[in-house]
Amino acid sequence: MKDGNMPHLDLLAVNSLVAYHQPEAIFEIGTFDGRTALNMAANSHPGGVVCTLDLPRAGIDSTALPIDAFDRAYVDKKSSGDRIAGHDCASKITQLSGDSAIFDFSPYFGKMQFVLVDGAHTYEYAMNDSAIARNLIGENKGIILWHDYGNCEGVTRALNQLYTNAEFWRGIRWIKGTSLACLVIERC
Repeated sequence: MKDGNMPHLDLLAVNSLVAYHQPEAIFEIGTFDGRTALNMAANSHPGGVVCTLDLPRAGIDSTALPIDAFDRAYVDKKSSGDRIAGHDCASKITQLSGDSAIFDFSPYFGKMQFVLVDGAHTYEYAMNDSAIARNLIGENKGIILWHDYGNCEGVTRALNQLYTNAEFWRGIRWIKGTSLACLVIERC
């Protein structure tokens, strides 16, 4: 496992959720080297698509919200999604570039069934990206998954606050043995 990638058990949990639920539209906030996007593409519905957004190195000093040294280390790389090019699942993946605090997500609102939030780990970005994830799911049934719950103070504080203060988020659950938190959204 390359530093910056999910631990194997976390990736297994992501793959299991995607394989079981077979979402046709997945959105990942935080591409890094593309390993997770590839895994989700490989395990998703045969006609499924994965959109993955990453902050480019050029934007590291001009983010709309604060990032910390932890995040800077993973943004400061030559390019995002290096593992994707040339892979069998690459045709299922759309790589996007931008700051999730100011990126125009509107073309994707209400069209996703699975969202993985694994971008910047500050409280401000975790809150922002959670609100975006909710809009990406819209009125669909779906899953929102967050990485680094329990590992990063900002993510943990944001999810605990959402869980405590708003009815929509009360279904957030920690996946034991991982640093993943999950919200399964069931609609009639």
